[in-house]
This record gives sequence, C-alpha cells and structure tokens, in this order.
Amino acid sequence: MQYTRTSGRWRRSVKRLAAVAAVLVPLGAVSVVTAGPAHATACRTNGQVYLTSVAPASVRTEDQPVDGGTDDYQMFAGDWTSFQVGGNGLRSYTSPAWTVESNVSGSFVFNGRVAGGNCVANETTVGLARHTVAGEVWTVRASYITGNSGRFIQHQAHFRVFFVDPPPPDPWYWQPCYYAEACF
Repeated sequence: MQYTRTSGRWRRSVKRLAAVAAVLVPLGAVSVVTAGPAHATACRTNGQVYLTSVAPASVRTEDQPVDGGTDDYQMFAGDWTSFQVGGNGLRSYTSPAWTVESNVSGSFVFNGRVAGGNCVANETTVGLARHTVAGEVWTVRASYITGNSGRFIQHQAHFRVFFVDPPPPDPWYWQPCYYAEACF
C-alpha cells in the first residue's frame, strides 16, 4: 500500500510540474524569440542627413569631409524661417541635430526626429521663430551618429542661407478707393 501511495503522489507531482512547464516553456520561447529583433543589427546604408524644403535638396553623407563645401540658398529676411529636414542610415533611437551659426545673432540648435529601428529619421518641418535681417548669413552644420559604423559626425558643414530684403509690393495691387467709387 505504501508503494501505491508514493507512486500516486509522484505521478501527481510530475503532472503538476508538466502543467507548469507547459505554461512557462512557451512564454520563455516567445520572450527569447522577441528579444532577438529588439537588438537591431547595424544599418546597411551610409549615414546621411538632408534638407528637402528648398530646391535642389541638400544631402550630406558620412563619407564627405566635415569642413567640405556647403549648398547655398537665398531667402527673404523676415520674422520666421522653416526647414524640412531628415536623415537615413542613422543609429536607431538617435536624433540628428543642426547647429545654426549666424553672423548677426549668435548660434542655436534644432533637432530632427528620432530614428526608428529602420535607421530612418523621418522628415519634419522645423519652424524657427527668429527674426532675420537682410545681409544675415546662417551657416548650418549637422551632427549625427551613423548606423553602420557607429561614427559620430560632428558639425559637418551642410548648407548656408543668405537672407536678402523682400521685394517691394507691386504698385498695381495698391489703388486708393474712395467712398462710392468702384475699385478694380
């Protein structure tokens, strides 16, 4: 009788252990399987940042020299300026940053979006509420971490903006209208 009791307890213990293992093993396998892709491999493309809100677009890659030439643009002086910027081949979960050096008002920084697991920092429009004057020149430099080699590209010359006076208003549009007269 003693033998039957022990073997019965043993069978129940084995069944309970098997039930617990049946629940835990798939959970462990799922967590192991999902842990692999979370640590994404390096990007396949070279790191690059770009400006697309002007034509032609300006692109700088990690292979270009830091103090290389810039693309030059002309904009009208005013109360605000905006740029559409992005990046590709960047280290995942990092953000490219652009430093603006002005010959009139010092320097400031604006950031792009954070690169996802696909190494792409989607384009974003950055509006800079900063008064500019005619004759002001902005030299814009990019800083980013590449996804394929992990290099930190710091203050790479990207583009320059030359601000000029806006054109005077067209006199054809401004005509004084007096009471009871038709304005055309």
